[in-house]
Amino acid sequence: MSFSLLLITIDALRADHLCCYGYRRETSPRLDALAGESILFQRAFSPCSYTMPAHTSLMTGKYVPHHSMGYRQASGRLDTDREITLAEVLLARGYTTAAFVSCAVLDGRYGLDRGFVHYDDRMTRGEENRPHELIREGSLTTTAALEWLKSGAGDPFFLWIHYFDVHGPYLQPEPFNTFFVPEDYAEEPVWLPVVDEGEAGGIPSYQLLVDDRDGTCRHALDARFYLARYDCGIRYVDHIIGDLFRSLKETGFWDELMIVVTADHGEALGENGVYFYHGLTLTPDQIHVPLLVKMPRGKGPAGVQVNVPVSTVDIMPSVLELVGFDYRRLALDGLPLLWSLDRPELLRTRAIHSDLEIQGAVICGNRLHLWPRNVEGIEPGPSYNPLLVEREKIIELG
Repeated sequence: MSFSLLLITIDALRADHLCCYGYRRETSPRLDALAGESILFQRAFSPCSYTMPAHTSLMTGKYVPHHSMGYRQASGRLDTDREITLAEVLLARGYTTAAFVSCAVLDGRYGLDRGFVHYDDRMTRGEENRPHELIREGSLTTTAALEWLKSGAGDPFFLWIHYFDVHGPYLQPEPFNTFFVPEDYAEEPVWLPVVDEGEAGGIPSYQLLVDDRDGTCRHALDARFYLARYDCGIRYVDHIIGDLFRSLKETGFWDELMIVVTADHGEALGENGVYFYHGLTLTPDQIHVPLLVKMPRGKGPAGVQVNVPVSTVDIMPSVLELVGFDYRRLALDGLPLLWSLDRPELLRTRAIHSDLEIQGAVICGNRLHLWPRNVEGIEPGPSYNPLLVEREKIIELG
């Protein structure tokens, strides 16, 4: 089968804050429309709860302990003598390949550029409270990607677009920054202290924003403000993706295009006392991610929902099987997603893994099993809070 592939990853996007996953607020009309043309995986999980390891797992089809990037974030480099990426295989099979990313954590120097002929990692500004953390607004990323497509992308092509606009600090341009308001979430304020990154019980310092809605400028300490802004970010990136989809339809790419939309991880919004942060645990708020797969016209089902557990490591073998490449030659951890339709029992009974250096997780059936790892030599800090991972636990999944 010959087709072009668009992969969209949205940083820090929880599945349960999209309407197509049952959320009651209208955060995602464009993605909801895509879901109507797609296979929607209700129970998709990320192999990790922070950016670089999760994306590396997606691009290599391997769980974090099995790939050479491991748990590193913005350091090290993928061992290209050990790893073969999805982009490399597609490039070897005649695909034109390009990637457009929106945060410096995914800078090409760390190795995820492997197999991409064009890898656009140009950032345009620093984060609001961490100016050393370089990012690019999603509208600019989309513009760059569309320019590449219109300049002659080739046929078939593999295009990866990464968006960072849901990730904190939760800043959006007007009018999206007021699409949802604090009063939508509770009648009374939920006051929180400001805490260091990695601490529970308050607003992480890097998230702190100014609330000037009443004409005065003061730091927002009401949790409702940040809950609203998180959803505003989803509505904003949904709008940007809507512009991308409209252009793809106008230029004639849409019908024959395979589109995969997912996230690298979720975001804690108060669960276990963790607010507006990720990477501290492997609880559902941080690893349950959306996964929508639109097949090329006539090549697969549409408007279907799948309830068996899957992982984003399944994306690479899914694509490779469809293009006629024997993914079993690569010793991947994932399995083809379409097996969930014709071999559901096989996927329903397997164990899906998610990993942090400080915690392990296995999803099997309706249970998430979490356990602490040996943390000798790891100091508490932004990525390790001992109180959150010190006990083994089992969580019943809905």
